Amino acid sequence: MPDTSGVKGWGPSRTQKTIAVLLLLIVWTGVANSWTEKGCTLPQGYVYVVTHGGSPDRGQGCESEPDGPVYTDQYYG
Repeated sequence: MPDTSGVKGWGPSRTQKTIAVLLLLIVWTGVANSWTEKGCTLPQGYVYVVTHGGSPDRGQGCESEPDGPVYTDQYYG
């Protein structure tokens, strides 16, 4: 039986994983930035990308409130 102790299995390298994570963060930031164009802060944009499934629809955005921007699904910006 051949010795396979030194053979690596196929899979992404650490560098490939790092690049994939960086690309994911860049895309996530780009989509989160589309929420800032609708009156939301960037941290809110990151949350809304996850909770609302991406960039805002036509009627989604944030309205100014005394405590800061608040999400609305009736945005008319």
